[in-house]
Amino acid sequence: MGVEPMSSVIRYCSETKTKEPVSCPAVIRTYNANMGGIDKSDMLVHLYRNPMKCKRWYMRMFAYVIDVSLTNAWIMYRQDCKALGVNGVKSFRIQVFRAASNQWPVKSSSRRSSSSLVESVTVADPQPVPNVAVRFDPSLFHAPVHANRLTCKYCSRKGNIVRSNVVCRVCKVHLCMNAEHNCFVSYHEEFD
Repeated sequence: MGVEPMSSVIRYCSETKTKEPVSCPAVIRTYNANMGGIDKSDMLVHLYRNPMKCKRWYMRMFAYVIDVSLTNAWIMYRQDCKALGVNGVKSFRIQVFRAASNQWPVKSSSRRSSSSLVESVTVADPQPVPNVAVRFDPSLFHAPVHANRLTCKYCSRKGNIVRSNVVCRVCKVHLCMNAEHNCFVSYHEEFD
């Protein structure tokens, strides 16, 4: 395969604004006939690239192989399931990720015990804000108690993210107490 046999193809000429016949080598004609799938695959890969960025070339290569594999799997899935109403590339990638992540159990490392791993994964249930009557009742003993370090509720309402390990015993709300500001007192005296 080479330049010969030459054939003629119709191309648009921007100078004359008409379609004109142009001589085309056999190699170019074969390339154009078979290149459509590669161009489409590259386009679909670059639509939703893996956001993993790193300096190591083999990690970039690994991410690219994952992207190409998912894109090719989606193309095959789309060809096989035309009657089912095929999802887009993005939703297909999310479905594959969810299926893969649910399939493998999380293994604990040798440095952590299984109980500490479970504690770090569990999320605390959101606690309701105490009633205004309870919050400002002087007869109740609102004492600060030490607990796990969480965000101060009084500071977070004002846009500051401050973490505190002080909790009101009655209200069950994390509030900060330090030399700069005392949210514990402000929370129980000021009405927001």
